[in-house]
Amino acid sequence: MSGEWLVDLVPAGRPRRVVYLFPHAGAGVAAVLALGRALGPDPHPVAVRLPGREALLDEAPLDDLPALAARLATAIRAHADSAEIILYGHSSGSVLAYETARALEPTGPALLAVSAQQAPGTAVRTAAGCWDLPDEEFFAQVVADGYLPAELLEAPDVLEMVAPALRADYRATHEYLTGAARWTPLAAPILTARGTEDHTVTAADLAAWSALTTGGHMTAALAAGHNLLRDCPEQLADALRRALP
Repeated sequence: MSGEWLVDLVPAGRPRRVVYLFPHAGAGVAAVLALGRALGPDPHPVAVRLPGREALLDEAPLDDLPALAARLATAIRAHADSAEIILYGHSSGSVLAYETARALEPTGPALLAVSAQQAPGTAVRTAAGCWDLPDEEFFAQVVADGYLPAELLEAPDVLEMVAPALRADYRATHEYLTGAARWTPLAAPILTARGTEDHTVTAADLAAWSALTTGGHMTAALAAGHNLLRDCPEQLADALRRALP
């Protein structure tokens, strides 16, 4: 694993707790930077950057979510050292954060926070299965999901550059959620956050995460749409900080 998978967003000292931020499909450090800065210095914010994006653009993206989570869990344990571990994921990043939390047990994390994502084990209604569509249809869906500005549809060179990571993430999430895995509850408490104007997930979708924890379930409703990382990072940081043990 490249050392650039985990990126400190503020200067690192000897933090007592570290929050690892998992962005949405195809995204990297840039997507979680505002949230990380709003959270730091305590908890210390670290972005999860996967192969195929930003500084790792030349590395092949990975689409096996459980294998990816297992590698991340190992890297996070080493990076955190003795610090308390907190995981946060947005949209499809929530699914990877949850599977990473499973891989970290029985010793962590202290909290799993997720936003704008149906719970694993519920009927999949999202467009995650669009990963194998032709380019025009695929990118139209990504724009509709709020993760690419519409003007990029007129920039084929940029789309060609970001397509592999986007498709890999959509595929990994879809195959994990529709596969034969059995999702077991975490010992850690779970915070779920949703934008009140988000039409892709419902309050019931977020409530279903309560079945995936024995440690307690908290909720946060924010005045925003689907992309909380872009639209209200400070309010999201406040909600996450209030949920910390």
